[in-house]
Amino acid sequence: MDAEIMGLDDLFNFPVSYRIPQFQRPYAWRKDQWGALWDDVRKIADRIVDPRMDDEVLPHFMGAIVLQEREGDTAFNEAKPILVVDGQQRLTTLQLLLKAIQQAFYASTSENSTADDLEPFLFNDHNRTGGDHLNETKIRQSNTLDQSEFQEIIRDLRDGHRPSRSIADAYNYFHTEIIGWLNRGPGDVQAKADALYKGVIEYLKVAAITLDSGEKPHFIFEILNTRGESLKEADHIKNTVMYEAGVIDDAQKARQLWGPFENDWWRREDGRGRDVHIVIDRFLNYWVIMRVGESITIRRTAAEFRSFVEDQKPDIEEVAKDIREAGRIYRNIEENCQPGIERFVERVKTMEIGVIMPPLLWLYTQEIPEDERLRSVKALESYLVRRMLCNIRSQGLNRLFIELVRALKTHADKRADVVVVDFLQGQSVENRIWPDDRRVADYLTTQAMPGTVARRKMVFEAIETHIRPRITEPLGATEKLTVEHLMPQGWNESEWPLPEGYTDRDEAGAYRNATINLIGNLTLASRELNSHLSNRSWENKRKALNSYASLFLNKTLLDDFPAWNEDAIVHRSERLAQLITEIWPHADGI
Repeated sequence: MDAEIMGLDDLFNFPVSYRIPQFQRPYAWRKDQWGALWDDVRKIADRIVDPRMDDEVLPHFMGAIVLQEREGDTAFNEAKPILVVDGQQRLTTLQLLLKAIQQAFYASTSENSTADDLEPFLFNDHNRTGGDHLNETKIRQSNTLDQSEFQEIIRDLRDGHRPSRSIADAYNYFHTEIIGWLNRGPGDVQAKADALYKGVIEYLKVAAITLDSGEKPHFIFEILNTRGESLKEADHIKNTVMYEAGVIDDAQKARQLWGPFENDWWRREDGRGRDVHIVIDRFLNYWVIMRVGESITIRRTAAEFRSFVEDQKPDIEEVAKDIREAGRIYRNIEENCQPGIERFVERVKTMEIGVIMPPLLWLYTQEIPEDERLRSVKALESYLVRRMLCNIRSQGLNRLFIELVRALKTHADKRADVVVVDFLQGQSVENRIWPDDRRVADYLTTQAMPGTVARRKMVFEAIETHIRPRITEPLGATEKLTVEHLMPQGWNESEWPLPEGYTDRDEAGAYRNATINLIGNLTLASRELNSHLSNRSWENKRKALNSYASLFLNKTLLDDFPAWNEDAIVHRSERLAQLITEIWPHADGI
C-alpha cells in the first residue's frame, strides 16, 4: 500500500481510465458538498486574481481516495485502467467541476485557449481507448444511469428532454456559480479565468492511497465508508453479491446479477414506519426475513444477509436470481399490478400492515398453484380485516407472520392455503386471535365502528360491491365518496325525538350518542349529497336519497327503514355485520 499527495495534473493529465467498480453505490453528493467545494475553489481563485491579497495561497485538500491498479488486462496503447476502491464521489465531482469550468470559459471569454487546455483533463486521445468509447472519458461509471448521464454531460450530448439526476444537477450548479463569479464585480474576465484554471489545477489536492493488487477492494471500500455519505443496506448487500460472484468491473455480469435495481424507483425514500428508508432497503429487509425466518431490523439487514451467505454457502448467482424475482413481485405489489391480488394489496395498504410482506413474498416466489395462493391471500385478508373491525391491536403481527413463513417452509409438502388457514385458526392468544362470526357481530352491534376514515370507507366500499347486483354497472371511482352519519352527530330533539321508554332524558341522550357511532348509522355518500342531507330529519333525508342516491347501500335504506331510530341502527348494524362475515369469511368459509 502506497500513499502520495496528488493534484489534478497527477490524477487526470495522462491516459487513464478510472473504473468505478460494481460494488460502488450511485453518485450521491448533493448541494452541501458541491457548495463547500466551490466556496474553497472560489476563495483560492480570488486570492490568485487579486494582488492585494498577499496571504500565501495554500493547497486545498479534498480528502483521500483509494485506488488499485489493474494488472494484465490492458490492451496495447490503452489508457491505464485504475480501480476506484473509494473516492468515486470526489473524482466524479472533480470531472463535473472541470467540465463546468471549461464550458463557462467558452461562454464568457473571447480567448478559448484556457478552456482548450482543460481538454486532456477530461478526455483520453481516441488512439488510447482500446476500441472502447467509454475509455475516452477519464471515468467509467458502473451504475447504468450514472454512466449515461456522465457521458452525456462530459461529451456535451445532453438535450434537456429528461429529468436530471444528481450528476447533471452537480454540473448545472457548478456552471451557474462559475458563470456568475466570472461576470460579477470588478476585474478582467480572462484574468479571473486564468486564476480559476490555476487554482483548480495547481491547488486542489487529494491523498491517493494505492492498494497492492492482492488486497480485497470490496472490504476496503466498506471499512472506509463508515464516514461521509453512509452506505445503504442495499449497497452492502450488493457489495457481498459482487464479491462472492467475483465481479470487479465486469459491467455485463453486474447487470445480469443486479441490473433491475439500478434505477431511481428503488432508491427513492419510503416513509412508512418510524424511520425513513429507501425502497430497496425495505424490500431487502423483507427478503432476508422471508429467507432467514427471523425478525430483523432494517439496519441489521446487510449483516444478516452476510451471515446467511457465510453460514448457508448458497450459490450466490441463485441467491441474486431469487432476489431479482422477489424484487419483481415486490414492485408489482407496490404498484398494485400483481395479477389476482390487486384489491387485497389496496386494502392492506389502507390498513397499513406492511409486516404482511414476508409471507406474501414467500407465496409468490414459490412454485405453488395459483388457487392455493389466492385462497391463502383470502385467509390473510379476512384475518386482518376482522381484527381491525374488532379493534384488536396489531402489536405482535410482525412475529406472527414470521412464524407463518416458518410454518410454510416446515410444511412445504402440504397445500400452502391449508397451512395458512390452519396456522391462523390455531392462534389462541388474545392479540393473535382470528375473530369468528359471533365476535365480529357482537362488537359491531355494541361498539363504535373502529378504524380510520380510510379504513371505514374501505369496508363500506366492499359492502357496496358485495350487495351490488351483477347486472348493474360497476361501482367505479369512489374518490369523492365519504363515510357519513345517517342520524347526525349534531342531532336536535325536534327533528330527532329521543327514544321512548326512558324516564331520564340524560340517559336517553347518552344511549343515542353511543348508538350514533355504530356501523349501522354510517353510510357512503358523495360530499354534495351529504351537504344536501346535512342535519335534516329522516323524512327529508329519505326524500333526498330517493332522488339522488345511486349506491345500493342507500337504496336499501328507503325500502327497509321508514323510521330511523336507535332500533333501526342496531338492526342495520346486525345486517352489515352479517354481510361483513360473508365478504371476509372465517376459516371454514374460505
